[in-house]
Amino acid sequence: MKENILKVNNLKTYFYTEEGVLPGVDGVDIEVNKGETLAIVGESGCGKSVTSLSILRLIPNPPGKIVEGEILYKGKDLLKLSEREMRGIRGNDISMIFQEPMTSLNPVFTVGKQIMESLMIHQKMNKSQARERAIEMLKLVGIPLPERRVDNYPHQLSGGMRQRVMIAMALACSPKILIADEPTTALDVTIQAQILRLMCDLKAKTDTSIILITHDLGVVAQIAENVMVMYAGKAVEYSDVKSLFKNPLHPYTRGLLNSIPKINSEQEKLYNIEGNVPSPRNYPKGCRFSPRCDEAESACFDKEPELINVGDSRRVRCWKYKGDE
Repeated sequence: MKENILKVNNLKTYFYTEEGVLPGVDGVDIEVNKGETLAIVGESGCGKSVTSLSILRLIPNPPGKIVEGEILYKGKDLLKLSEREMRGIRGNDISMIFQEPMTSLNPVFTVGKQIMESLMIHQKMNKSQARERAIEMLKLVGIPLPERRVDNYPHQLSGGMRQRVMIAMALACSPKILIADEPTTALDVTIQAQILRLMCDLKAKTDTSIILITHDLGVVAQIAENVMVMYAGKAVEYSDVKSLFKNPLHPYTRGLLNSIPKINSEQEKLYNIEGNVPSPRNYPKGCRFSPRCDEAESACFDKEPELINVGDSRRVRCWKYKGDE
C-alpha cells in the first residue's frame, strides 16, 4: 500500500468582494500518494488554480480566504502552521510551477539569482554551489548556453524560456510534491516533451508526487495515474486515468473527451460543450452543470448531487448514479 503524502479535506476558498461572497473552491477533497501524479482538469474558471494556490496558502488576502477544510501534508495541517513555518515548506517540500512566468519572476533580479535563492535558503548551499546548481538546472530544462543565461534578466528571455526558468526553479530543491499549473502551455512540442520527461524522471528518481493542472488530456493520459475533473468550484469526478478514458462517468467528463480533435474522424465540425462555466456570482440551483448538460433530468435542476463512490477508486457527482450498495 502506497504512503499518503497529501490529503485535502473539504477545502473551501471564498473571495469577499463588493458584489458578495464568491466561492472559488467549494468543498474539494484530494488525496495524493507518494510518487503518484494526480491531474486536475477542467475548463478555465473551474477552480483548478485556486485549489493549487490554496494548498500552498498563496491566496491573496484580501479578498480571498480559506474558510474551511484541512490540508494535511504528512499528517500535518498546513492551515495551522505559522507563516514562517510555511515559508520553510514552500519551494522546498512543496514547490509550484506557476502559470504566468512573466508575472511570477522578479524583473529586477537575474534568473540565476532567483533560482539560487531557494537553494541557499533551503539547501544551505553557499553562493558558488548554488550558482553551479542553477546552471545545471537551466541545462536540464533545455535552455541553451546556461552559463550565460544564468546572468540574464527575465525580460531578456522569450516566453518559453521564462517558463523553463520557472520549472528549473521549482525542481531545484527536489521537492516531495510538485504542483505544476499548466507547465507546458508556452512551450513548443519538442520542449514540452522534454519537460514532461524531466518531470517523470524526477518522479522516478526521488518519488516526487505531482499535482498537474492542465487542459491537455493527451498529457494527462501520458503521465498521470489519477484524475480529478473540476467544474464550477467542485470535483465532479475522481478516477484512475485508464478508467476515465475508457469509461467516463460524468457528462462533463465525456464532453471534455469528445472535444479532443481526432485525426481519423469524419466529423466536419469539432465537438464543443454548449455555453460557459457559470460565474461564482450566479451558480445555478441543483447540479452546476445542468444548464449545459444534454442528459439533464428534472432532479438535476432542483438539488445538487453528492459526490458518491461508484466502484474502486471512482467517485462521481451525478444523479444518474446510485453509488455503492
